Amino acid sequence: MNYEKFREVLAEEVRRQSEGKLQVRLNTLTKNNGVAADALEVQEPGSHYVPVLYLDSFYEQYLRGVGIAHLASLILDCYEEFRRRPPLRPEQLENYEKAAPSVFCKVINYERNRRLLEAVPHERWLDLAVVYYCQLDFQGTENATLLLHNSHLKLWGISREQLRERAWANTLEQLTPLWQDLKEVLGEDDRFAPGEPEELASIYLLTNIRKCLGAICIHYPRMAEQIGEKLQSDYYVLPSSVHECLILPARGYDGRQLKEMVKEINDTRLPPQEILSDQVYYYDRNLRRLGIREA
Repeated sequence: MNYEKFREVLAEEVRRQSEGKLQVRLNTLTKNNGVAADALEVQEPGSHYVPVLYLDSFYEQYLRGVGIAHLASLILDCYEEFRRRPPLRPEQLENYEKAAPSVFCKVINYERNRRLLEAVPHERWLDLAVVYYCQLDFQGTENATLLLHNSHLKLWGISREQLRERAWANTLEQLTPLWQDLKEVLGEDDRFAPGEPEELASIYLLTNIRKCLGAICIHYPRMAEQIGEKLQSDYYVLPSSVHECLILPARGYDGRQLKEMVKEINDTRLPPQEILSDQVYYYDRNLRRLGIREA
């Protein structure tokens, strides 16, 4: 059974097992960087809760031999868990004062998300855009987020500046930076190692304490300047993914080679929705300026 047929058969089996009590819809959603993802939406009539289950992992299980009936049962189990412990109650999202403590900032690529940004409050920075999201995992859902659109501003009756101020305040207060020697994290993720361990002595990873959507830490107030003071040198910033950046002292590295390495990693090793930029940034201590490193 090909993928297109799989989608239809699985949706019909979920409808059958729910005995017509649930509305089941196939949808294609656009994620970061324009990545399209097929999803199954399951909803009880009249309910505000609409769990979205992406189908790629279910298709992988099907290809490994898991039956359609069992996959449909798993989907209904996921729906029931969501119904019992929703990550965000409707009244929390509809009321700004209740949603405000869970609003944060992240960075995404500007050009790759140009169409999305037409509907999303944002702030341009370098070749990136600072956007705002609501953290949904207060009920135990790990790292689930909701990107905030202009429609949320209208719903809440607030301005972009109000959203920006609250999101930055929450981000700086709760998502403190995490600075690690790259050698310390190689056991967790060696995707971005440019050489053998002895060559990594002066390479550092910058993220936040959640290790999720932490690339924005390089844009924290005075962060670029503080790193320069710590290293006592100019330095390169490699946008490894939306989750982290790599910091390399300028001495001993070639900007053109680093850019080629970032491009190769983005093309071959990163999930498309996690790519941040193909550029390399450079911090000049004398100018106290972080910018795109020109070839």
